[in-house]
Amino acid sequence: MASAGDKRGRDDVDDKLNNTVGVTSSDEDGDDDCGSEPAVIRPYMKKLTEAELSEYYSRSFRSHGFDVPEFGCALAGGIRPIKLSKKYDELVSNFAKQALQVYNNQNNAKFEFDHLVKANCQAVAGIMYYITFTARSGDNALQTFCCKVWQKVMKKGTEVKFCVMATD
Repeated sequence: MASAGDKRGRDDVDDKLNNTVGVTSSDEDGDDDCGSEPAVIRPYMKKLTEAELSEYYSRSFRSHGFDVPEFGCALAGGIRPIKLSKKYDELVSNFAKQALQVYNNQNNAKFEFDHLVKANCQAVAGIMYYITFTARSGDNALQTFCCKVWQKVMKKGTEVKFCVMATD
């Protein structure tokens, strides 16, 4: 009878674990992008070129995480854009409204949330959201805001790191 190791990728030559991984499926449209949701988790990531990495870091640091290029894959620990959809709109809108309330309290203002512009996220002991949205003041003037909200995983809850008016 064969041992369990024989079935789990043992090398026939020296009986050590074989660390190679094969792709077991591809995404539904048959192309090789890693931005879409595959049927199973793939054991590899698209390799970014030096130019793509340079652009990613330059834009990420310059914008403090609010302007991140989309290359179809996320860097480990990196910030990536969220494709706003029905699934995320309500969650991200609620975080933006919570951040706007903090801004209003700190600045004795009365802005009301209008709509989401874009959002990015980063895995950090939970998820850090970098949200850009618009809000209206009492005189109906539209203003763009940027906020950073941390959805904690260990202590359960959210923390508004900051909320500011965007500048050009």
